[in-house]
Amino acid sequence: MNPEILEAGVFVRYPRTGTSGTITRLVDKNGRHFAELDSTGLLYRLDQLIPAESVQKNEREIDRDEQLARLEQERSQVEKEAMEEPPNLDGACAGAG
Repeated sequence: MNPEILEAGVFVRYPRTGTSGTITRLVDKNGRHFAELDSTGLLYRLDQLIPAESVQKNEREIDRDEQLARLEQERSQVEKEAMEEPPNLDGACAGAG
């Protein structure tokens, strides 16, 4: 891995553990180059990191009307199921008393 292309703000992965995160800062200690990752706050050797693509969720946002329609559908389904089941009238106590 070419450490010159790694800089603050780059999303990287540490393959040994699968840890990934964005480089927050670069540190030189005893002649070695390290990068701190935002996900762990730990330092990783630059030559051990590889550039990675950030995983982004591609979930479609739904509007308020669609959310209300879904809730109403769920509510009516629950009410329908509740009316179909006969009530438990055997007199047994469900508690531990």
